[in-house]
Amino acid sequence: MLNIPTFHQYNGETKIALMDNSAVAFMEQMERNGISAKELLRGYDAVFIPRWVIEEVSDSSYRSEYINSLIDDGFPIYSIAEESYSELANGEEGNLYRIVYAAVSTLGALKSYMRRYVQKEDPIDMSAYSDWISEMYRNWPLSDTNTENGRTKKKNAGEISLTILAEVFSWYYPDAELITVYTQDRDAFDYQMSAHRQLKEVFRERTSVDVSYKSNDFLLYQMYRNGTITRDKINDVRKDERVVTYTKRRPDQAVALASKKLNNRQFIDLLEDESVQIIF
Repeated sequence: MLNIPTFHQYNGETKIALMDNSAVAFMEQMERNGISAKELLRGYDAVFIPRWVIEEVSDSSYRSEYINSLIDDGFPIYSIAEESYSELANGEEGNLYRIVYAAVSTLGALKSYMRRYVQKEDPIDMSAYSDWISEMYRNWPLSDTNTENGRTKKKNAGEISLTILAEVFSWYYPDAELITVYTQDRDAFDYQMSAHRQLKEVFRERTSVDVSYKSNDFLLYQMYRNGTITRDKINDVRKDERVVTYTKRRPDQAVALASKKLNNRQFIDLLEDESVQIIF
């Protein structure tokens, strides 16, 4: 059973991390392979896992036990309900609607749902945020399937929860030093980048905090450069080819941006190149 405290009130946290199910699964997998990845989470004031992501984490006893072990070791990990985002946004529910709408803007079914069931001609007639966001998650308009334990798996729900939370922290907490999202899901990255571009118009008078990302390959890059993982261990935990986005410094100090599908040999060669910086 997952025993994670619920986040109730912002208390000045400035070093913030958000985690999704793919990151939890990968870090737990490393632990089972004898590679301690816990120290990667050291130094944050709070590590948030949205409630819908908690549902996904709870599908696996391994992932649940891993989160419990982090909490037992003193890591400040909290569950946060999507309905409570309004409190983080100072109760500005009109702006929160805009953040949610920007977060789902690349998903036609969710945009249509919000226009039909949430949006009103006069914003004052809209239901309370906590009511309509709960209803939206209950009636998730994207395709869903059932997990082995019978839970309904809602496509992209975790990524949208992460995107909304990242944007709330970005626009409402200018003193934040770090807002880092741990995820291997490129959709989460794309949703947040798209939402942030749109919200610059909504929050013209504010300065946002940039959101950074640590993908699974970035974690391997960080650990390899720190000397805490070997080439052989990378082969144990990196199971498939995947697209890696990175920069490479050229001899004239120009920086090239590349995005390529790499197998493990190619990936390790990249890690050994000191001119390379993994982005995602």
